[in-house]
Amino acid sequence: MSPAQHHHRRELISGLRALAAFLDSHPQVPVPRYGPVRVSVHTNYDTDASTEAEAITEVGRIAALLGTTPIAENGHHIAGIAFGSVRYEAILVTQAAMERRAARDSYRDVIALNEIEGA
Repeated sequence: MSPAQHHHRRELISGLRALAAFLDSHPQVPVPRYGPVRVSVHTNYDTDASTEAEAITEVGRIAALLGTTPIAENGHHIAGIAFGSVRYEAILVTQAAMERRAARDSYRDVIALNEIEGA
């Protein structure tokens, strides 16, 4: 790990601790009611992976460190672990999955739903 990466890691951990302490000492400040808070590592950006295959391998490597099994579904590769309602996860969305999503979304502007009166 480079000195810059180490520094960034320490800052992130310090920030998470500061947030937890702040929320703990300010009970009037609301927190998310539904679903987990996520800390997501995108392996194609947040690691040294330089290819999609390497980024997928990184998801598997991180899964092993977390003691879990990665999930691969529809071009989404995910490994995660929950700490109560806080979840840490490593994610890779393949280029093919992103292209499928873009293709589906390309029809968005040409579809008009009939509004139901009174709804």
